[in-house]
Amino acid sequence: MSAIVTLTTDFGAGEYIGAMKGAILTVNPEATILDIDHSIRPHDIRHGAYVLYAAVPYYPFAAHVGVVDPGVGTKRRAIVCVCEGAFLVGPDNGLLVPAARRLGLKEVREITNRKLGRPELSDTFHGRDLFAPVAAHLMSGTKVKDVGATIRDFVDLDFGEPKKRKGGFDAVVITYDRFGNVVTNIPRPLAEKAWSFGDRLAVTVGGYEMTVPFVRTYGLVAPRDLLATLSSSGFLEISRREASAAAQLEATPGMPVSVAKAESRT
Repeated sequence: MSAIVTLTTDFGAGEYIGAMKGAILTVNPEATILDIDHSIRPHDIRHGAYVLYAAVPYYPFAAHVGVVDPGVGTKRRAIVCVCEGAFLVGPDNGLLVPAARRLGLKEVREITNRKLGRPELSDTFHGRDLFAPVAAHLMSGTKVKDVGATIRDFVDLDFGEPKKRKGGFDAVVITYDRFGNVVTNIPRPLAEKAWSFGDRLAVTVGGYEMTVPFVRTYGLVAPRDLLATLSSSGFLEISRREASAAAQLEATPGMPVSVAKAESRT
């Protein structure tokens, strides 16, 4: 199997992604480069972390490069998360951590061996000059110990734990996707234990209060109706059929959410 390197960035369309791919191929011309997502909202580390968390478990052995890096060129460190069956390479700002933990995080190493990067390191484009070539080197047989020393004080990021309340949970918005589905941090096991499909749920998102059906999928309600369902990545989400729940509810990452069975809410 060829060396797989994936890319997840907030770069959108343009020359930056092409430059990163060139840096990878310079190190390993046989690499298979796959794009996960380049439409991460600019500078939104939590959004990028969620996309990596949702996508990387479905790859065979690979190096996943993540670049949502508002601190590029500052004292923020560059890291490799060493996981079961994967490396995650990127900035030390929490971006990589949820995905790394989901895969099975073994250790985190700071990238200090500059010989693994490009000869000239731009202060504004570590994705091209450091992260991409390091990922390519790792997938070409470079030993992870040659990247740099293990660190324990890496920047953490998690999606938080919902708090139990009568009939449900107080939670937060992790993010929202391009369809406007509002993803909460209530994981599937808690949701399935608390409610059954067909229940009606009393939901508050920010300043909006509503009662919605808890259903298996979007098509079980009328177009433009709100609903609650379980996302494919394993969290409760508040959605709107064929429309944007995020826009209607003015939802933003980190916004408080409460969800309870309608007759149980106090």
